[in-house]
Amino acid sequence: MAIQSQVTAILAQYPIQVKSVRIIQDKGKKAAWTVETSTGTKILKKSPARKERLLFLMQATKHLQNNGASIPRIVATREGVDFAEDANGACYVLSEAVQTTGRIGYTGEELNQIMREMAKFHIASRGFQANRGTKSRNHLGRWENGYQNHLDNLELFKALANRSSSTFSKLFMQHVDAYIKQGNEALAVIQGNAYRRWVNKVSVQRNLCHQDFAAGNLIKTSKGFYIIDMDSITLDLPARDIRKIFNKVMKKTGWSAVKATAMLRAYHERHPLTKEECSVIYADLLFPHLFYGLANKYFTGRLEWTLEVTNRKLGAMIQDDKNRLQMLAQWDTIVNNALK
Repeated sequence: MAIQSQVTAILAQYPIQVKSVRIIQDKGKKAAWTVETSTGTKILKKSPARKERLLFLMQATKHLQNNGASIPRIVATREGVDFAEDANGACYVLSEAVQTTGRIGYTGEELNQIMREMAKFHIASRGFQANRGTKSRNHLGRWENGYQNHLDNLELFKALANRSSSTFSKLFMQHVDAYIKQGNEALAVIQGNAYRRWVNKVSVQRNLCHQDFAAGNLIKTSKGFYIIDMDSITLDLPARDIRKIFNKVMKKTGWSAVKATAMLRAYHERHPLTKEECSVIYADLLFPHLFYGLANKYFTGRLEWTLEVTNRKLGAMIQDDKNRLQMLAQWDTIVNNALK
């Protein structure tokens, strides 16, 4: 009941006539409700971000919208502010609901459309400058430190696994050195001129990454795809979003040079890439992000699954990695076919 009255108090800050409210999800710091009003359906989201961070996210969202990105319209409060606050300082954003025409899959034309929308999103983000007093997130030019930190942690996890007899630790120890080797190869590329030149280019152009530009954060409509969930926006190379969608799609549907070519081509048609920039994408795909992510959750005690499920995930990932490396071995051909 306390939450319901809190939501009622938040909605009272908006110039709307509320008919009904239905909760979609509630994860404590992050929650969402469907709000039926006299002027149509809205979505109320409790943001996990602090006010300074949310100011950055709202500015970024407005910039993207103004430059052609398809993002649901934000509803301002009676005071003309883009978000409301409760008595505890938590922030809420109200936006227009978008009517979906069905689920989005990672097949054929829909996958190509995801890549084209990502390219459009990146182009729309150009020129963004955050105002003072906001808390931005910036990964631009910081990959070398990030890679090295993850590689150092893998060495630390090795020491922990060496003292453990768990199934996960034994399997981890059998394969970790191969993943560290991949990481060092990727790091060598990032330490080269290709990465530095792209960073210099984007530091002038500016580029925002969504960080989870995937089917779960896209809404299929009669007018195309709409993008939601801006909570993780950061400044970085377009390669960051490209790597993340490649990993997500290939992990779910299988690593394929044909699929990689189609995805890269669809992106390139809207947002031209150079072969040198594609070498940076290659490095980020080669770095063992997925392996590191699972190992990090295990060894730092932040598992989201049972040990049995975690062991299966690690085994499946290691088995699937042969296909990932086979695809990456064809990267030059993939790039040549995608960019021609």
